[in-house]
Amino acid sequence: MVRKFAVSLVAISMLVVLAPHADAADNHAGCTVAGVVGPTPGVAYAPQAGTYDIKGYIDCMSDGANHGTLVGTGTGTIGCLGGYSTAALKILWEGDKTSTLTLQLGDFTYGTGGGGTVDDGEYKGSHVMVGWGRYSAGAEMRCGTGGVKSYEFAGGMMIG
Repeated sequence: MVRKFAVSLVAISMLVVLAPHADAADNHAGCTVAGVVGPTPGVAYAPQAGTYDIKGYIDCMSDGANHGTLVGTGTGTIGCLGGYSTAALKILWEGDKTSTLTLQLGDFTYGTGGGGTVDDGEYKGSHVMVGWGRYSAGAEMRCGTGGVKSYEFAGGMMIG
């Protein structure tokens, strides 16, 4: 039930589209994202200070860049049931284009959501909204011991 609620909340939040900055690109993108997050020192039920690496893929419906690799790092308070962090992400688009993003992310039960901006490259100046579900095999048991050392994510990103 909690997972369904979290996934529904993430999906609903993706429907919200913010107005672009005055210097934002004219194009917008609705994207799917999926990948793996590696938290250090690992996550447990109680949020704690930590860092993480993100590696994944992004596919977008847009007139501009539309497929790429997503990489980045984050730091903040991370946990299985909650947390807040800042992530610096880079999208390596096909065709040698890039986008550099800064996001503020919040974790809640089995989902992550947040927003930020495209600081440089393709879609520069655009707002970004992101939401994804998180999954780790045996997470319910492993969260009790701080044993979640990586997890998969899948969801969406709105750029524009």
